[in-house]
Amino acid sequence: MYSGNRSGGQGYWDGGGAAGAEGPAPAGTLSPAPLFSPGTYERLALLLGSIGLLGVGNNLLVLVLYYKFQRLRTPTHLLLVNISLSDLLVSLFGVTFTFVSCLRNGWVWDTVGCVWDGFSGSLFGIVSIATLTVLAYERYIRVVHARVINFSWAWRAITYIWLYSLAWAGAPLLEFFIWKIFNEQNEGIESNETKRPERDK
Repeated sequence: MYSGNRSGGQGYWDGGGAAGAEGPAPAGTLSPAPLFSPGTYERLALLLGSIGLLGVGNNLLVLVLYYKFQRLRTPTHLLLVNISLSDLLVSLFGVTFTFVSCLRNGWVWDTVGCVWDGFSGSLFGIVSIATLTVLAYERYIRVVHARVINFSWAWRAITYIWLYSLAWAGAPLLEFFIWKIFNEQNEGIESNETKRPERDK
């Protein structure tokens, strides 16, 4: 396994050789080298941390203003609140995983963390995109057909948006768990088959 040095020093493999050094590779299984240098990881962590803080602060401000001021509570603004909520969740759950990994000079989460990072990023990202699409449609019917939406319309739209996003983001998640169960069952069958000749002896 590669051991990085956050101060910019050279990392080493389990075999003791310097990472990236020329010559025959040491015996044993080697992990791939980090994608970036430690300095690059630190700059990425600073950038992601800044984006995360701005995302949390700005979107929380939108939610607080909508809750505090009665005149802002309109159906159209409710759709904007839905975008702010999804962006806030991206800042909390999406940016955090990558930020911590950059601090550690590489991905540090297990399989479950990797799956959750992909699922949450897809879910909240699709929610934002779908809500922007609904907002564009709301502008269209207001300008072209002179129709104004009400809260019932907005809440139905938000419900459909989350269900639609959950379906698309959850499909790979469902596939992951199905294959995991299949592989576990398959491993059990293979282990039984390999043990059967030993019992016959």
